[in-house]
Amino acid sequence: MKILVHDLNEQDFSQLGIIKNDYNVVNANAASAPCVGCFNCWFVTPGMCKINDYIQKSGFGNSEETILISENCYGGYSEQVKKILDRSVPASTPFFTYRSWKIRHVKRYRINRKQLTVILYGNFLETEAKTAELMVEANRSNMGFKKVSLHMINNINEIEQVLK
Repeated sequence: MKILVHDLNEQDFSQLGIIKNDYNVVNANAASAPCVGCFNCWFVTPGMCKINDYIQKSGFGNSEETILISENCYGGYSEQVKKILDRSVPASTPFFTYRSWKIRHVKRYRINRKQLTVILYGNFLETEAKTAELMVEANRSNMGFKKVSLHMINNINEIEQVLK
């Protein structure tokens, strides 16, 4: 399964020419609830968020390939994309293990997580670029992806070239 999470407006996203059949597209701008931190997804209904909306059914935490497209916010994700990432908690368990020489949550599913691609767009300070590199590598390790690529671009018109 391939997941594409983005915070672009519909017009900008449709101009990218991405074949939607190739990806399960999650528009982070769509109305959805944030994680409430109840941890029902760990203890009451393991692997299933209690919030019944389209994010629950997106399969975001179980993808082999994930593409995140987000506006740069101080070297991190926009609040809309971060909200989607927070809702991926059910893909892990409350137990811990060592991965990449760090303590990480045990993954709930035995998915061969191949590639995490992160595209941050907007202006970047040097310190924001370093923060982004550290954040994306931590995401790769914690989510269990084998490879990661980070693309920091100035203009959303460059996204299509990155995805080719």
